[in-house]
Amino acid sequence: MTSRRLIRIKVLQLLYAFSKKENVTLAEIERDLLKSMSKSTDLYYETFSLLTEIRHKAFLKIDAARNRHLVSNIELNPNTRFIENPIFDLIEKNKKFQTYINSNAISWADNQEMIVYFYNKLLEWPAYQKYMYRKEITFEQHKQLVLDFFSEVIIQDDMFYQTLEEKNIFWNDDFELVLSIVHKTLWHIKEHTKEDDDIFYPIYKPQEDAEFARTLMRKAYMGYEENIKLIDKFTYNWELDRISDMDKLIMACAIAELKHFPSIPIKVTLDEYIEISKTYSSSKSSAFINGVLDKAVSLLKDTNEVIKTGRGLME
Repeated sequence: MTSRRLIRIKVLQLLYAFSKKENVTLAEIERDLLKSMSKSTDLYYETFSLLTEIRHKAFLKIDAARNRHLVSNIELNPNTRFIENPIFDLIEKNKKFQTYINSNAISWADNQEMIVYFYNKLLEWPAYQKYMYRKEITFEQHKQLVLDFFSEVIIQDDMFYQTLEEKNIFWNDDFELVLSIVHKTLWHIKEHTKEDDDIFYPIYKPQEDAEFARTLMRKAYMGYEENIKLIDKFTYNWELDRISDMDKLIMACAIAELKHFPSIPIKVTLDEYIEISKTYSSSKSSAFINGVLDKAVSLLKDTNEVIKTGRGLME
């Protein structure tokens, strides 16, 4: 999933939700759109925070064992390879990470059962046992352990998604994009990274994606009735009120994008909304939407309401 597709989904969902309410203003919808986008970034940092909290749990276990009244030799001289894994320090001590989690109240303090759950899964994980008892370890092997723990254990577990969805309702559609960027971030960490190096990626391009989101929301909201009239011309075998509200909204948003974003190719817009319909509409909706939009594009071209600029966009 791309960040633009996630923005399109957020626009559709908010327009759908607000269509069921009375006396809603465009300003309110825009406010919630930008809030929803900011929550994607929260999810990104929440996931990194989870990793560092699991390391912290491992440290606390070792520390508690060392301070017991009767201490075994193993407890007195524990294997500290995991808690000394340099990837955790490069995340946790990073200035951007610290600034974000402190400014946005990112914390697992109220979800300690999640930390314990994944710490116990870590101990049972065969790759962890191999990692802990290798004779020598390189930076890349340290990094691979964290990457594999994230991709093979954490994000394969329903507990992870259930807990995060309970923390924030905005995250349900964000997982695919955000978790792929978490993996990308971990993959690109280098051995000589410093605490003030910017190792974290933006979920959205700060100005460009925000402008795309606001413009799409405004044009889809303000042009909805006009775009629905256009859709009605090509649904002559259907009464308009028999088409689901989400299908109408998907087509109306697609038409708004076709009209008002001259730099986005027609094929990109059509493909994106048809893909979205496969998840957010009925099983037969994508073929229906595709057929209607194809006819709408032909008419909009004839009336010069769709004009694309730039090389490769004049189809």
